[in-house]
Amino acid sequence: MPVSREDGLDVSTKPLEPLNGDFEARIQQRTISLNSDSGGGHMVVEIPPGWTNPRGYCSATQDIYILEGDLTHGNEKMISGCYSFIPKGVAYGPISSEKGCRALVFYGAPYDFIRSEDHEDGADTERYRANQKTWDIPWEDPMKEMVEKTTFMDEETGKPTRPAGVLVKVLRWDKDPEEQIALVSQAPGCIDPGTEVHPHNECLYLISGDCYIGYTYDTKNKADKKTDTVITKDHYLSRPPGIYHGPVTTHSGVYWITYMSDGYHGIFKDVPEWRDMTESYFERASY
Repeated sequence: MPVSREDGLDVSTKPLEPLNGDFEARIQQRTISLNSDSGGGHMVVEIPPGWTNPRGYCSATQDIYILEGDLTHGNEKMISGCYSFIPKGVAYGPISSEKGCRALVFYGAPYDFIRSEDHEDGADTERYRANQKTWDIPWEDPMKEMVEKTTFMDEETGKPTRPAGVLVKVLRWDKDPEEQIALVSQAPGCIDPGTEVHPHNECLYLISGDCYIGYTYDTKNKADKKTDTVITKDHYLSRPPGIYHGPVTTHSGVYWITYMSDGYHGIFKDVPEWRDMTESYFERASY
């Protein structure tokens, strides 16, 4: 899914608007990204306490991650940190929230909700994942098998590698077309001293923590270079192919949910001034 470039969008600044579809009143959303080709996008849905809605299905696939509160669909109660994948046309519900809810939703086509007790004809019900408790998924090292090119060297072995301190939980990884949704954790003080660029789209929502990015620029238009970007909770990044970003560091640690339109591929190059940049951030940051 093609995306526009966002270098640190404060999602709270996006207006609240009604969520499209046959929903009961009071459910709203903040649109944070739209794809003009597919009609899909990314949004934060906000639901008030006590809200309920009948069963139905959506016109688009949905990846749903609960940021705060609770959301029940059918017999599944999702709480903060839970994830569901609902394919297009798969009926779910009834839907309700006891305490209210904020949920991040990635959707793959124009979004509409249709009330129905039954699935849409042809819906792929076998792919439905109703309520994945992400704390039950083990953390993995995402870099050891994925580095295609890097100038960062292990001082002991002299071989290309990536700095330690990054862990991943893959929530969904489809191959045709390829899409990956994952949780990413970076340890406090973790520093990636180079810049990184991808041949695919990359979108990130910062669930908690802080992140410093030294440079961000388009390889085809270096005049648009941004420096010393700092983002915190409920900020969003999106990068089409060809956007260099780095060095990257975090003072207190950072927890992301990411969308990639491919499996992870990264090409890296050195930033000689990385130490001055990151230590300048540490000097003014605080836990």
